[in-house]
Amino acid sequence: MINLDDVVTDLSARWGQRHHLPEYRQIELYSKKKNLAFSSPETPPHQQLRGTLATETAFALLESYLLSVSPTLEGLSSWQKYLGFSKSSLRGKLAAEVYRILRIHHLAWLHPNGHLSLDGGLVRIRCDYERCHLSLTITPVGIELLESFVFYCLDAQRRPYSEAYVEAMLCQYFNDIVAEIKGFSDEDRVLYQYRLTLPINRHFRFDTDHPKFEVTADSLTIDIGKRHGDAKAYPIDFYLVFDDRLHIIPIEVLKEGRLALAELPKWQARLPDGLTLPDEFRYRFGREKNIVGLPMT
Repeated sequence: MINLDDVVTDLSARWGQRHHLPEYRQIELYSKKKNLAFSSPETPPHQQLRGTLATETAFALLESYLLSVSPTLEGLSSWQKYLGFSKSSLRGKLAAEVYRILRIHHLAWLHPNGHLSLDGGLVRIRCDYERCHLSLTITPVGIELLESFVFYCLDAQRRPYSEAYVEAMLCQYFNDIVAEIKGFSDEDRVLYQYRLTLPINRHFRFDTDHPKFEVTADSLTIDIGKRHGDAKAYPIDFYLVFDDRLHIIPIEVLKEGRLALAELPKWQARLPDGLTLPDEFRYRFGREKNIVGLPMT
């Protein structure tokens, strides 16, 4: 009989992307004095890093996206491309920095003197390229976050979320990525970092398409209620139609449920007619009327 552990491992490998599992990341509250005890590794130390194809695919897709914005950079070296990528928007700046990080993985994977390994719970990547030492030490979760950043950035092109919404999410991804980097060195040595202008929960979101709201001369106020007023416990996106336009407003941008009307255009959904969501959103808002007193069968 097949061992249950083997079945669960195979299940995760084949369909794990459909699972909504907790994300575990390290946080140091103070200097650590001693390490926890661990059992002996099942595989030898300095084992070869797995999943390089997924990371390389993310790099190739991100480079293609950035070159579509700056096509004149085609044919230049990867560092010259990075320097020339358009950084006129926050999305462009963040994408360029993620490209810069993934570039070290790409060059180390590509060149004979490159080294990629998993040792001591950290991904260690290094390479000598054009008389410059490139190195990246990052957690495995950090690698997954890099890939996730690229997917979200590119997938946002077909989503209805406004640029302000997308930038807030990407900025949160990038800040989490930087927190997972333990060592970094390239031609410029220091990564650029960006302050979170809108801390937003990227891990999960609640959707609501029927918020009650009131409009005054200069603001719009959503009736959230005491139960759902905690943005950390209930990171809600309010799908709200105002002035014949659909808006997707994250709760984190509200102050006591209030948003200035001057800020409202930033959260207008990107839709051809301003109102109609793609059909794939239908399942997120499906509902049937519950009849009080009848069993929910």
